[in-house]
Amino acid sequence: MERLAAFLLPLLMAALYYISPVNAFAWGEYGHLTVCDLAYRNLTDPSKEELKRIFHAGQAGITVRSRDGVELRHYTSFNVGCLEQDVRPRPHPRDHFVNVDRSTKSISQATCPAGGACAFAGIERDLGVLKDRSKSDEDRVFALMAVGHWIGDIHQPLHISFADDVGGNSIKVRLTGGCGTSDYRPSVFHGVWDNCLLEAGMFERVRQRADYRSDWSERTITYRAVDSLLVNTTLTEEKSMVGTDPAAWANESFQITVEPDVLYCVKVGDSCQYTDTEPELVDGAPQKRVQITQAYLTQFSPVAQERVRQAGFRLAHLINLALDANYREPIQNSTQLP
Repeated sequence: MERLAAFLLPLLMAALYYISPVNAFAWGEYGHLTVCDLAYRNLTDPSKEELKRIFHAGQAGITVRSRDGVELRHYTSFNVGCLEQDVRPRPHPRDHFVNVDRSTKSISQATCPAGGACAFAGIERDLGVLKDRSKSDEDRVFALMAVGHWIGDIHQPLHISFADDVGGNSIKVRLTGGCGTSDYRPSVFHGVWDNCLLEAGMFERVRQRADYRSDWSERTITYRAVDSLLVNTTLTEEKSMVGTDPAAWANESFQITVEPDVLYCVKVGDSCQYTDTEPELVDGAPQKRVQITQAYLTQFSPVAQERVRQAGFRLAHLINLALDANYREPIQNSTQLP
């Protein structure tokens, strides 16, 4: 199994040359990699064998022809492929979000508002392709990578948000201090949740470890973060996490999004407004600016980490259900307490 993992996880780096700037990612590059590596490590042996087969492991990978605006790619693993949906132009731009009305109180069904496209549609479409063994390996590989991205997206709170401010991309920020010791600096509010909170929390703790080395390869920090998430999640917790559905997961994100302390929107009557005087951001209007303090990062970095943890285990559950005919619920892994 170690040889299988070594083959399936490491090599999809060429795709990153086509990825857009970091503030366009739902969780940032490292966040998405963490979600998908955590998911991979919780796949059953039959699921991993099926991944090995559809990725043509014995033939050095699979070439997926151009589709949906994504150029021809050669793949050997799916963890870095979880970034694929952030190429430019995005193949399914509306599938990255669930945009709701500002008067929305909760999300109870996995249906797209006004019957349009959204993350729910992407999950349903691509899980269906992944499960269908009559589909080509190319189609199933492409769908797998998309599912990994959509599940990450709906766990990032600002992807369950309002269209007029583009999930906080039209809110400027002023940051006091830095995002831990990383070089990342957000210019918009969406970037605080994409990257800064994880850099200041989960990834900063890796940097402060006694065994941390500055000459680690670029993405090793995500693998060490996954080590910690695995060892600190009991089987009981994992079973509880996966016992709900994408609508519930999106609602968890939305309740964070509209929490007053998050500073995304301002509750006025039955609405969560852009500002206390502006119900929403209209075209041509000046964008508001939010002050982000170190106290804010301390308060919400554990929230961001928890969303990444939940996304990883839930993604594993969905992939196992799709690929392993005998799978019903999570099973205890080698580093996990009951």
